[in-house]
Amino acid sequence: MSNTQYAVCHLQRGSGNDSGMSCHIERKDAKGKIYVPVNANADRTNLNRELIKFPDGVTCRTEAIQHRINTAGLRRKVSKNQTKAIRVMLTGTHEQMMKIANDGRLDSWIDANLKWLQDTFGNENLVSCVLHMDEKTPHLHATVVPIVTGERLRRKREGERKYETKSGPRLSADDVMRRTKLHEYQNSYAKAMKPFGLQRGIIGSTAKHQANSDYYRQQVIRYEEDIAKLQADVEKAQEGRNTILAWFGKGDLARAKKELTDKDGMIVELNKQIKALHAEKARLQEQHKSEIEKLRSGYQKEIDKAIHQAEAAERQFKEKDTIIDRQRKQISLLDRKANPQRYSLSSGAELVRLNVPNYRNPSLHIWTRVGEQLFENIKFQIDYDVAQKHFNGQIADEEFVNAVFEPQEQVSEKQMELLGAAFTLAAGGPAQAHVGTGGGGSSSDLPWGEQKRGNRKR
Repeated sequence: MSNTQYAVCHLQRGSGNDSGMSCHIERKDAKGKIYVPVNANADRTNLNRELIKFPDGVTCRTEAIQHRINTAGLRRKVSKNQTKAIRVMLTGTHEQMMKIANDGRLDSWIDANLKWLQDTFGNENLVSCVLHMDEKTPHLHATVVPIVTGERLRRKREGERKYETKSGPRLSADDVMRRTKLHEYQNSYAKAMKPFGLQRGIIGSTAKHQANSDYYRQQVIRYEEDIAKLQADVEKAQEGRNTILAWFGKGDLARAKKELTDKDGMIVELNKQIKALHAEKARLQEQHKSEIEKLRSGYQKEIDKAIHQAEAAERQFKEKDTIIDRQRKQISLLDRKANPQRYSLSSGAELVRLNVPNYRNPSLHIWTRVGEQLFENIKFQIDYDVAQKHFNGQIADEEFVNAVFEPQEQVSEKQMELLGAAFTLAAGGPAQAHVGTGGGGSSSDLPWGEQKRGNRKR
């Protein structure tokens, strides 16, 4: 078993409703048919576990994703190209994960992972977490719906003018997957996994440079040890040479000459080796220095690359947003031409603007105009299903107003007079001065909130 055991935390954006990944994670397709991938052991699939309890009426991971989106209180429509789910795969080095399982600590490891997921992404956003025991290494597949409540990053950059009605809960994978946050996830996850003998890995692709740097440093140390050993051998050879020189006084000249020649040859050879090792050591030190520079520049290149990619992605998203907005306007224009009845108020007035502050506890605020007369009205206690139909784009703005306000509630007394016969026909009778709709200093006895009125122009 290797000495270093790493914690593994990998995040990836899902595609659409991510039903394809649901098949792999849940080991069954949309029709409930059993599916076991080739890298899984079918005899152990029964050991897999779904660790998150689904809400009532929700039967699978894909439905859980949509349920969270439907009940989050979002104020903007979810476009088709938005990321609805983020996959989080959690595990560790194989040897340590097997040790955790064999030591009976797997449930404790699971609990620590669930706590980290809930603390990091929010309890309600964690809609599924499945333990896989039928593959080589035990691991978790968590599913996070990226609902955030903080201020939009683009709003900070571009000011308040464009996004004044878009605060509150948002679906934003970009916020959850920011580079700085990914770095924070790795750090906090490693901290949570430390009690299980797992630690944080080397950051990013610079790990290769780090490994090379360590290799050269170790090589230099080894050569220094070899040089010291050879120098000791030279000293021993020199001592032997001095001993041989003492033999000259004992008459054994032939033997002394031969031994001296051998020792001189050995010293020359050892000195050559030392010189070669010094040269190799110097070369490696230069290479080590070069690798350190690569390591430093590698980080900077990654930072520059990430910034460039982020800027390119932002430009691309802006271009896509422009195209989508243009297509939506075209669709809306065509729909108005094809279905004019959907885009007219029952009173005959013009709908200038509407606002629904909260779709979960809705109240409808409208502005209508007839000629130059502008009228403003609010109504509370709106039917939840009707509000949701408007939120989901099933009914047009005018249809929404017609479903909430009676014709005479949509206009002021002055507007009724201007509409005349048209209003009489729409309302099914002569125009009546409606209490609380303005004109003549009348006041409202209805629980709709304070009525605002006036001859304002927009």
